[in-house]
Formats: sequence, structure tokens, C-alpha cells
Amino acid sequence: SHEAELLVMDEPTSGLDPVVRDEILRIFMEYLEDGERSILMSSHITSDLEKIADSVTYIDRGHILISGYKDEIIETHGVVKCSKEQFSKIEPADFVSARVNSFGVEVMVKNREEMKRKYGDLIIDPATLEDVMLYYVNRDKKEWQ
Repeated sequence: SHEAELLVMDEPTSGLDPVVRDEILRIFMEYLEDGERSILMSSHITSDLEKIADSVTYIDRGHILISGYKDEIIETHGVVKCSKEQFSKIEPADFVSARVNSFGVEVMVKNREEMKRKYGDLIIDPATLEDVMLYYVNRDKKEWQ
């Protein structure tokens, strides 16, 4: 496309090896450098989105689960790794969903700072976009494996 101000792409890096994916993302970044052009990209490769996206919108079964600036989503969300006993003390309204296994529980929280104030003894790791996607997709179950 010559002189296009908007590129719309569906899974543009899917199926590419990591070296070629990185090169394509570099080309995309060059395209975006002047701030006059945009790319609307559908992708399940969250590492690509972390490298290139300014904002993200997660859609599941036709419903928007979360939408916003990528950096804000990553900054505010977190993953609490705790015991089942500690998890039982967390109010359901304070988390998106929780992955339960034989070793303990990993809990996605929307607001790391609020969780630190409310549950000071819990360690809250930063979330990745992949974490956000997985935990939001499982939000209706609240607890999953």
C-alpha cells in the first residue's frame, strides 16, 4: 500500500520464525515513527503486541474484555502467587480470576497498588499481556486450572 495512513492486518506475524517476525516488527516500527500513521492489528502473539502496540483491546466471543493503553494495563495489573489459605482471604471482587493448582494459586488483580494496601503480605508480580489475556478469558469461571 502506497502512502497509506492506516494498515489493517490480521495475524501479520503468525507462522513466521522469530528472526523474520522481529524484522517485520522493526519495519512496522519504522512505518509508525513519524506518528502520522497507524496499524490496526489482530494478533494472538502477545510478545509482538508488547513490542509494538500502544493500545490493546481483548475481544472474546464478540465481547470486549479489556481495552486501554498497553503500558497502563501492564502497570496496573499483577499476578499474586499465594497459598490456597491466603487465596481464601482475598475477596472475589478484588481479582479477575485465579489459576488453582496443587502448588497454590496464581491470582490476576486489576489494581496492584490497591491490593498492596489491602493485602500487604502478598507478593504481586507484574503481569504480561499474555497473563492478562488468559485470566480475563477465564473470568467467568473465577477459578480455573
